[in-house]
Amino acid sequence: MKKVLSIMAVAAVMLFAGKANAQLSIHAGYQSYSMTAETPMGSSTESNDGFYIGGSYNMEAGAGLSVAPGLYFAYVEDIMDLRVPILINYGIKISDVRLSVFAGPQINFGVAGDMYDKDLTAPLEFSRFDLAATFGLQLGYRNISIEGGYSLGLLNRWSDAPSSCSIKTNQLFFGVGYDL
Repeated sequence: MKKVLSIMAVAAVMLFAGKANAQLSIHAGYQSYSMTAETPMGSSTESNDGFYIGGSYNMEAGAGLSVAPGLYFAYVEDIMDLRVPILINYGIKISDVRLSVFAGPQINFGVAGDMYDKDLTAPLEFSRFDLAATFGLQLGYRNISIEGGYSLGLLNRWSDAPSSCSIKTNQLFFGVGYDL
């Protein structure tokens, strides 16, 4: 899985590296992090608020399409994650205003937090790795943008869960960006 994602990232960079219209951007904002546990007894969801900060490199492909790999640090309560989205953007621009939709895979890696401490979460064991489907909207004016989106966790984060149980994580986010 890691090899496939690495090859996809390298291919995307090589494909778009020759384009003259590439833009480095920084982003920061609010996020609501939710964790949903499913068991035979029912489901339970817990949500917490936090923030994210990071950057992306938007590479134009033409006809309103672009690819934007990024790297973000996210913090919620006692959970710290690194997130690596590879988003496909489609946008229209009228004068200095642009409206874009984006979607793509996002790799989440848990850096630190109580949920990864085996002594605190016993008998549960949480996976540090997650793959998410991310999508959203962005509205920009010149070098400043506002964005909102959702990341839907696709993998079971409860690594030693019985077959009928799972824990999945999702993020709702709103933020601002600045093109350098």
